[in-house]
Amino acid sequence: MDDKKNRQSWLGAGLQALADDGPEGLRIMTIAQKMGVTKGSFYWHFKNLEDYQSALLEEWEQVHTQQVMDIVDQQDVDVASKLAKLFTGGPPHLFTLGRAIRAWSMTNEQVREVQERVDRKRVDYVARLLTDIGWPADQAPVIARWNYCAFIGHAAIGAPEMSEAEIGTVVQLLTPPRKG
Repeated sequence: MDDKKNRQSWLGAGLQALADDGPEGLRIMTIAQKMGVTKGSFYWHFKNLEDYQSALLEEWEQVHTQQVMDIVDQQDVDVASKLAKLFTGGPPHLFTLGRAIRAWSMTNEQVREVQERVDRKRVDYVARLLTDIGWPADQAPVIARWNYCAFIGHAAIGAPEMSEAEIGTVVQLLTPPRKG
């Protein structure tokens, strides 16, 4: 089967359409045309648009949350470097896709549930890293939540990608003051 017709290609094209055009961009025929395939190709992999949307949300959660955390955890570096890694890399449409899904979650209960689960996973992950770097267990979740809110705000305003120096500043702010 042509590479353009596999399930993963449909998921990638759907996430890109979502990033580019929001949920309105999730039209089977439009995505098929962009992929250079027929609409029938879609039905080899998905029952209907609702099934496709569910698969897109699963893919987004897996690739843009779980895989990122797994990659960071596999780094044989100090915790500050792991925090910095969270702010680097990722596909070019990362912020626009996040904005599109967050906007979609305002009008779709299934999307809202996934968004809330992803938010909790991300905040909990950062809180764990903050505890590892030395923040007290009662303070780390608060700092993680505020950091995540800043990250969402950064994405929401369409801010440019952070420079290495800016990432260093953020990591420095996330590092607890030394005692003594």
